Formats: sequence, structure tokens, C-alpha cells
Amino acid sequence: MSTKKDETRLRLFDAARGLFLTRGFHGVSLEDIAEAAGVSRQAVYKSHFSSKADLVLELARHTHVAEKLDELIQPTREATSGLAMLEASIAAIVRIQVKLHDLAVMLSTAARTDAGAAAAWRERMEGQRGGLRAALTRVAAEGRLNPGWELEQAVDVLAVLLSTDSHHQLVVERGWKPETVIEKVWQLCQATMLVEPQAADSQQIRPKPQAKSTSGKAT
Repeated sequence: MSTKKDETRLRLFDAARGLFLTRGFHGVSLEDIAEAAGVSRQAVYKSHFSSKADLVLELARHTHVAEKLDELIQPTREATSGLAMLEASIAAIVRIQVKLHDLAVMLSTAARTDAGAAAAWRERMEGQRGGLRAALTRVAAEGRLNPGWELEQAVDVLAVLLSTDSHHQLVVERGWKPETVIEKVWQLCQATMLVEPQAADSQQIRPKPQAKSTSGKAT
């Protein structure tokens, strides 16, 4: 059962997200959010958030729950192989971008100049990179990571391909469908980062050619 305090926090979150998206992070004060939510400024500071930075961090966590993002992540936990986990991770990140893109753009921009926004953004990025790293670690353990790629290199490249900026350019500006982004990123993975287990072994340990005698027979 929700309490009055819980209901007030929800009103503050709704007001904050709406104001941030229409006026930008720096164009909104904690007092503006309190007024839009119908809450006194004193009550906000006393019972809910000590600063706008505190509110932003809690808003990001609240949005994760409110948008039911764990449901999008669940297939990565149920994957029966590293490849399935990696493919599911790519799909989850893209689909989460669809739900949170406006908020992500606001956070990534504000993170350059505000410590609270930076903390919220860093927490989100660490979660995304952690999911990719877990999947790629499993891929490597199964002998499917191309020996030409270091694990952290693969994490870095995929994080860039699946970033908020990439999503904005491809989906918002160029009109790509999110499912097309998932398909093409996965195809790039298969073509460059992944190998068959035998191929991985043969690239790591290559037999030395035998010396030949002048008669043409191996010695």
C-alpha cells in the first residue's frame, strides 16, 4: 500500500521528468518541480530530496522500475549460451533506449556540467557496459570470441554502437527502426567479433610447417 510520502514522490518524479524534457536540466529548479507537483519547497527538502542532483539520481532509478525495464533485461538472464546472452543484451539495450531516449539525452547533456546528472548517467552507463561485459565474458569462455579482439575492446565498441548518440542519429534522425538496429549490430558482431570454437583454437595455436628434405619428403 502506498503512503502519502510515496504518492508525493511520484508526483515529484512526474513533474521533474516533464519539466526536464521541455525546459532542459539547467532550466529547471527544485522549486519549479515542487510547484508543478503541488508540494511545498520546504517539504521537498525536509522529506524527499536534499538537492536537484539527489532528485535526478532517484528519478533515473524510479524510471527503471516504472518502465518495467527488468522485463526487457530478463531474456539475458535466461539465455542458455553466451551468444544468446549477447544477442539478448543488444536487443535489451536498444529497446530500453526507445523507452528512455528523451531522458537519456537530457541526462547525457546535463552530465557534462552537473555532478548529480553525471552520477545518474554514470550509473546507467555502468549498468549497460556491465551487461555487455558479462555476455562477452561468457562468449569468450565458450571459445566464441575472436582472438583478435580483447574483451574490453569489444565492450567499448558495442557500447559506442548502442549509445544514446548512435540511437539518436540512426533512429531519430535517419529513421531506422529499432529492430533494424538490433539486427545490424548483431550482424556486425557475428562478422567481426565472433568465431566458431575450432576457428578460435586454430588462430591461437597454429602448427609449425614441417621442414622438407631436398627429395621432397618431410623430415
